[in-house]
Amino acid sequence: MHKKGFTLLEILVVIAVLALLIFFLVPNLLSVQDRGKEAAVKGVMRNVQLAVEAYNMENLIYPIGSDVPLKTFIENYLMPGGYMTEVPKNPFTGVAYTDGDSSGKVMYSYDDSTGKYSLKGYKRGGLLKIIELTNM
Repeated sequence: MHKKGFTLLEILVVIAVLALLIFFLVPNLLSVQDRGKEAAVKGVMRNVQLAVEAYNMENLIYPIGSDVPLKTFIENYLMPGGYMTEVPKNPFTGVAYTDGDSSGKVMYSYDDSTGKYSLKGYKRGGLLKIIELTNM
């Protein structure tokens, strides 16, 4: 008489295979999410860059500031002139940007000596740069 079912060895092999799949797939899935959020940060930055260029066209000067967080920059320069209507959402947090954001933060700087501005966007953790946009 044969009993139906799996042996202990078969169950252990299945568990080991599942553990290996989880070990290799989960980090890749998390990095895919971060890459998508980083792409969204780039989109936010490009919208801000268009608003900065519109500001320059009307005022014949770029907004002045050094390492200004995105929220403060938009509220002080771009919203009063109607170049942007609201502070965009941070893709990493899902809520509007704040000055204390580290993940996905965006900083604006203007160098008066060269007439160049830069928008710097950062990855999760706020240390590694995603992209830097400038006016050449």
